[in-house]
Amino acid sequence: MYHLFADSLAIIGQSALLIGIVWMKLIAEPSPKPRKILVVGAHPDDMEIACGGSLAKLSDAGHTIVGLIVSKGEQGGNSSSRLIEATKSSEFLGVNKVEIMDFPDTRLDQFVSEISRQIEVIVNELNPDMVFTHSIHDLHQDHKAVHDATLRACRNLSTILCYESPSTTKAFKPNVFVNIEQYIDIKIESIQEHKDQNKKRYVQPEQVYGKAIFRGTQAKLEKAEGFEAIRINLPI
Repeated sequence: MYHLFADSLAIIGQSALLIGIVWMKLIAEPSPKPRKILVVGAHPDDMEIACGGSLAKLSDAGHTIVGLIVSKGEQGGNSSSRLIEATKSSEFLGVNKVEIMDFPDTRLDQFVSEISRQIEVIVNELNPDMVFTHSIHDLHQDHKAVHDATLRACRNLSTILCYESPSTTKAFKPNVFVNIEQYIDIKIESIQEHKDQNKKRYVQPEQVYGKAIFRGTQAKLEKAEGFEAIRINLPI
């Protein structure tokens, strides 16, 4: 397990395959080396639910964050409302730019190559130091499709972290953790901006708190978000 962005440099259970390095030590301290970060999600609320606390923390440290949403989520709610809410929520977290594509919700698995090409265009423009995306250990076909498309598009990048969603399976085994103790309320507020989705059980504050506490316990922290590292290389 690795603490990423912890209060001090910490590597737990060192592996020959993976090295975790912190970028920042204090919540309000700007990073000496601002990075470029790409976050890819299948639906308008995916990145807030999965890594909203981490994104707010990275934004506060001065990193540049670009969000990419592959579908408008029209099968799960009102697409017009969801687009507005996604923009407001991203702004609240401090995401610098969010792009929303128009691939068909619930049928992304039919467009993996096309999605990958669109992601690659953004990768070539941004040249991100870090990419967040869905895990392969997910029951939702759209999430798996975005995972596959992202890995193809980011094949030449050195740091890819896969996040947890409400539909990830027991096979999801995080080995990188971000301390979000001071950002849990911000994460919850960003999720609540998605009013079109606020009746769903997994977006309720107690559910979000519970998951953060569970991952925090694994990482010996109060509250955390967990990620599976495909590759990680974060030089100081």
